[in-house]
Amino acid sequence: MKILNKITCLVICTVCSISFAANGQTIYKSGFAKASIEPSKYPFSLTLAGYGYPRDGRFSLDWIKKTTLEDCTAFTGNNEVLFAISNGNLLMTKATEKLNWKSIGKSEGIVSLAAGKKILYAVNNRGEIMSSGFSGGLNWKKLTAVNDAINIAVLNDILYVADRKGVITFSNLNSKIPSWTKCSSLSNLISMVAYDGSLYGLTTNDELMKLDLKQRNTTWTKIARYNGVSYDIHLKSIAVGNHTLYGLTKDNYVFAGRHLTTGDLSVTALAISSGKQTVVVVGTDLCGLGYDFVTSVKQEVNRKYHLPAAAVMVNSSHTHFGPVAQHWPAWPEFVQQPDSLYMNGILKPAIVKAIGAAIKTMQPADLYFGRGKTAIGANRALTGDSVPYDNDVDVLSTVTIKNQQKTVLFLTGCHAVFKNEGAEGFTISPNFPGLTRKLLRDKNNIANAMFIQGCGGDINPVDDNPQRTAASLAADVTTVLNQPLQKIQGPISFYMDSVNFPVKKWTAQEMLAFRKDNDKGNENVEEEKNVRWADYMLNLDKANKIPTSMPVYIQTYNVGNWKLIGLSREVVTDYSIGIKKLWPGKLVSVAGYCNDVSSYLPTSRHINAHTYEGFGSFFWYAQPAIFPESVYETVIDKIKQENR
Repeated sequence: MKILNKITCLVICTVCSISFAANGQTIYKSGFAKASIEPSKYPFSLTLAGYGYPRDGRFSLDWIKKTTLEDCTAFTGNNEVLFAISNGNLLMTKATEKLNWKSIGKSEGIVSLAAGKKILYAVNNRGEIMSSGFSGGLNWKKLTAVNDAINIAVLNDILYVADRKGVITFSNLNSKIPSWTKCSSLSNLISMVAYDGSLYGLTTNDELMKLDLKQRNTTWTKIARYNGVSYDIHLKSIAVGNHTLYGLTKDNYVFAGRHLTTGDLSVTALAISSGKQTVVVVGTDLCGLGYDFVTSVKQEVNRKYHLPAAAVMVNSSHTHFGPVAQHWPAWPEFVQQPDSLYMNGILKPAIVKAIGAAIKTMQPADLYFGRGKTAIGANRALTGDSVPYDNDVDVLSTVTIKNQQKTVLFLTGCHAVFKNEGAEGFTISPNFPGLTRKLLRDKNNIANAMFIQGCGGDINPVDDNPQRTAASLAADVTTVLNQPLQKIQGPISFYMDSVNFPVKKWTAQEMLAFRKDNDKGNENVEEEKNVRWADYMLNLDKANKIPTSMPVYIQTYNVGNWKLIGLSREVVTDYSIGIKKLWPGKLVSVAGYCNDVSSYLPTSRHINAHTYEGFGSFFWYAQPAIFPESVYETVIDKIKQENR
């Protein structure tokens, strides 16, 4: 009888437990992680994304004064050491924070140096190519001679020599009889160095250029230029030592290169699970990411953590002060391709790492939602009556049950665009989203904060000072957190849908006419962009590779009674307003810039008015066409029809 009573009690308790969970007392787990996407010392300089101006580009390279040399005629380095010819003496120093030069012998008449692991190579004032060891004293020997040789570089037993016209030839050091083959040429070349599969050239107009030696038929690409702010010195020579770029000025000061950065560019990830379902929201301090790259990230996440692609949402904050991270075929050549080392060596591993760490650190937590208002933005594109602006600030707060640690996700739509002036315009920075995160962590007993960009395609800050914008937004988020929040309860589900808009292709004749109208050779940024667009499309047309459709991706998370919809492209504010109306009275948040930022997503109002968002931007994005006037209605109808 006692045994029967125990069994009865166990059954009753189990039924009660199941009923309790079924009545909405969902058990969630949440985890947060952050990973740096700050560039390392190498690559030496990165192009910043987001602005077509200034015409000559924005680059991250900054110069820091280290020391001075007297009458320096040659300058080079290797993996550990810097070398210089000063007053006819060969000096060397370890390439560390502090440079301590010491003389290792006389070396007069040398105009250019290159350093291998154990051997120095030089060009003297007679155009002769010399070599010498440097560890046990100097013993210069003539190897050969090259007409008008003035610059030399070495990489993996290949010697590169440039003449006065900038013609670069190379020869294998292992050959018994040197033979020289043309490699490339660079106008106004005054110094060059070889490093990690590339040649770097300094020109007389203070530009730093890069040539990828691993790729055939490539051209020189600008990686930095004099701007009078961060790059504010006039160089006569460059060197690489200990993976750091160094410059020697015309008045013989040695500078070390570094990235000008606020130091807090990052990826944040929030993982939420209930039962067998897990979703992750990822915020990146970048202008935008392309579909192919995001897909490769999701594939790696699936391989490592068995999370389907539809359960990973990757949002870009749209800071205009992050490294180029997607393809821009209609931009100048220095913007067209992201740096592969940064993308594959820093960015992709950081995103995957953050997602994995967020999943691994999940622990039981309560979830709460709140909504407030903000006045940080205004519609920059439309005028007249009823100008739209969704000024909602949505806040998701996760609080761990064990130690009450609070993580806050906040979402609003506004361009992270100001201020492209002075040093700020050349500084790697998350802009106001990063500043807001820091303010929230510092003042509100918040352990972690992450920003998700909403539908800010046509919304700019009303204040051109990002610090003040951040302070206002942080205050708005704090106001929400100080009010009663609604507890999130219910199961998790996730979906990925898409709408494919057929491309109305331009004819080749239309492209050629458009090109002719814009090819005026007057260095107008807009016209040059249009010419590049036409050239790109004409090449695609010849190869029969013009896309036949323009997809818009629609990702939906249901975390209990909170719905998060993430749209691809630069989504204008109307979409957030319209999507929320589909579920009146419900907790619905809408993010743009998710999974693929390949153009704007405008409405008919933008298209008919030929605003930047509705027309001109599509040429910057190298799109084959603009969207039809019905794009807004089509997307909204798709979301309504699916009713995820």
